[in-house]
Amino acid sequence: MTKMKLVRIMTASLAILAVVRGVLVGEFGYGGICSFSAGEIWATCPLGFLERFLASGRLLPKVSSVILVLLSVILLGRVFCAWVCPTVLLRRVFKDTGGLNSKREAAPKGTRWAAYSPYAVLGGVLFASFLFKFPVFCFFCPIGLLFAFLFMVMEPLSAGSLRPELVLFPVMLGLELWVLKSWCRAICPVGALLSIIGNLNRFLLPAVRKDKCLKSKGANCGVCERVCPEGIDLDNLGSSYSPNSCTKCLECYEKCPAGAIRIAILK
Repeated sequence: MTKMKLVRIMTASLAILAVVRGVLVGEFGYGGICSFSAGEIWATCPLGFLERFLASGRLLPKVSSVILVLLSVILLGRVFCAWVCPTVLLRRVFKDTGGLNSKREAAPKGTRWAAYSPYAVLGGVLFASFLFKFPVFCFFCPIGLLFAFLFMVMEPLSAGSLRPELVLFPVMLGLELWVLKSWCRAICPVGALLSIIGNLNRFLLPAVRKDKCLKSKGANCGVCERVCPEGIDLDNLGSSYSPNSCTKCLECYEKCPAGAIRIAILK
């Protein structure tokens, strides 16, 4: 395990512990697992916000909660996906410990479905929420499933009975993370929405130094594209995958054999 992966695992673990502690001790309020406040600071999942708006036809209270999230994406891009999201943490741990998903799945190249499928899922989820008057994705969102399972495990069991959700939630989570191996890259509507907002991001973007890049010198390298979880080819940004999908995981920066990747403060 590389140092960067270890740092990401630690960061996501601390984020999970912070949310769990905040909910258990009553520091977090407003809404639920993916919509909460800490003092005067509110945060809401932007996809859940849109789903509930389409389902009810009314804006949620504390609209500023989603504005805060949107501003963070504009400033930092999809950093949440690589550094905070608990589903990425679980997938990373199982990859690096020889679990069900330990073999790296190669990023698909040049296929329209692979490039645009998350946006199709996003559109379908929003339409379904409007049609059925219910936030559809919130029912099987892996982030919500993980926290719901953690909170139920920590609750005392009444009369020694087992709740069916204690089995249902892990099964659903396992199917999403380890059977649908391309969940994060090719399915997740949250990532798709963050990518759309990430079009406005101009900070901390990876870029190739042509004077150092082995591929630019004629070598058959392409390491940066192969290690990128989103399949971004930094040497050919006109390919199927857009740089707005960058999660700032720094895999390309860390593994480039020529040290040709730089992180631009401002594009």
